[in-house]
Amino acid sequence: MRSKNLLKLFVLVFVLLPVMLFAQDEGNKKTSNPYNMDGVFSGAGGKYYLRQLGNEVLWYGEEDAVSPSWSNVAHGVINGNIITVKWADVPKGSIMQSGSLVIRIDSNNAMVLLEQTGEYFATDSWTRIP
Repeated sequence: MRSKNLLKLFVLVFVLLPVMLFAQDEGNKKTSNPYNMDGVFSGAGGKYYLRQLGNEVLWYGEEDAVSPSWSNVAHGVINGNIITVKWADVPKGSIMQSGSLVIRIDSNNAMVLLEQTGEYFATDSWTRIP
């Protein structure tokens, strides 16, 4: 039963969520900015896999690839050097929280948390993993 639920989760996260997001505001995707946030970042003991589409940012973050206590997805928009995201934990981990973050882009390789609302988000800085 758990494997069926995990399969449903992965279909939701990796198939349906991207389709729904691509169907949203096309204007955000067409606006260019000077940042390239595609890549893998580390922060607070976890890894975050980021994808940038124009001014939109998507991520999947997890503490551990095999048995994480937390794992989350996020969707946000870049405006200048600020990313505003909504995030939610997904049931690959046991923690189930959600909220919003305001993140400052310091460079293509580093970001810093400025504000958070909702439930507690432990990561306060991200660094690109080469």
